[in-house]
Amino acid sequence: MKAGAIALILSAAALGTGVVALTREGGARQPQRTAERADHTATLAGEVAELRREVEALKARGGQPEVRPTFALPSGARAGGGAARPEAPREVADIDPALEAAVEVAVERKTDEVLRRLRAKEDKKPPIATFASTLRLSESQRAETERVVAEGQREMYRILEVPTADGTNLLEQVVEIAARGMAEPGKDHGFGAWLVRIVNEKVPGTNSTYAARIESLKQSMRTSFERDWSDSQYQEFKQWGVDPTEIQGVRDSPTDALMERITARARVLGAEIPAGGGRGR
Repeated sequence: MKAGAIALILSAAALGTGVVALTREGGARQPQRTAERADHTATLAGEVAELRREVEALKARGGQPEVRPTFALPSGARAGGGAARPEAPREVADIDPALEAAVEVAVERKTDEVLRRLRAKEDKKPPIATFASTLRLSESQRAETERVVAEGQREMYRILEVPTADGTNLLEQVVEIAARGMAEPGKDHGFGAWLVRIVNEKVPGTNSTYAARIESLKQSMRTSFERDWSDSQYQEFKQWGVDPTEIQGVRDSPTDALMERITARARVLGAEIPAGGGRGR
């Protein structure tokens, strides 16, 4: 239940800011995204190719005798003696069953790791545990990432709570839309009109629309990530294409409290939601 309603709110803001970016860049964003997807595909292809090479190398070492030449001085000859001539090289085969088994385990683990990361990146709204594991964030990096995400979500909700020129609270409005969607699924409850408002209406007292303010917030979050992570971690994040406000299950996230508001209103409207149905971390 949480996924549908919360995704509506967060994806709505994401969609709105995407429209703003597209308008601002005069349509240049689509080619950029296409290029980013191509980069992502190339990266994954490179990982698969690297895995293939590694597997072949491991098989060669583990499945075939390692032959190396050894040289021995003739009987009675001293090292450094000018007249000494090395005997012909002889082959020494090192076949270690334990090594071969270890190689097979290593291959399986490497394959599992690549497949896990490939599958994880299909999810554009990943749980924080998956997000941190896939990007190989350290404990301190993960903690800072959770802090940035939770604060970013709170700030996004604060932006939407700033009353419009006619006094509308856009967060309350989308909560109502989400709740009605639970009570009466499949109907248009005004989401399209709401989206038009955040894209076009300016935050009173500013020259920025609600969507532009949210996009600026997200860019600030990305800047924090870039500062705290390694270059390879950040580039992988960019290729993944995750909206920083849509990372799920972070500590101190305001989304649980928001979901309680949605489910409470949905019950009033007649939705049958079991106890605890508003929480889904």
